[in-house]
Amino acid sequence: MEDQDLPAILRRLDAMERNQTQLASSHTILVDNIGKGFTEQQLGQIRHAFRDELADAGLRLDDASHQDEAREDFRFLRGLRRMRDNMSTKIGNAVITAVIVICFAIIGSGFWQWINSGGK
Repeated sequence: MEDQDLPAILRRLDAMERNQTQLASSHTILVDNIGKGFTEQQLGQIRHAFRDELADAGLRLDDASHQDEAREDFRFLRGLRRMRDNMSTKIGNAVITAVIVICFAIIGSGFWQWINSGGK
């Protein structure tokens, strides 16, 4: 190794150690702030961003009347979903019952054919 490369290597090593120290201190700050939650300013920014995005999607929450209307719309959609679920359950039960009745009819028909043939 040449003597000319030594200062460059020392500068790189010093920069790397400073970077590592700064990184460790920033990690410490992040870990210390984990349990503290959001500030009021951050919560306001989050609320504003959510309202803007929801407004872009067509859901306005600016006024209490808009919130009530949105709540009723979601209740209506929930009612439709529940009605659909109930109908599918009833149709599924009807299909299962029909399959069971057909199986018993086939078994019963075979049993009576066996009885009428004298058990042979």
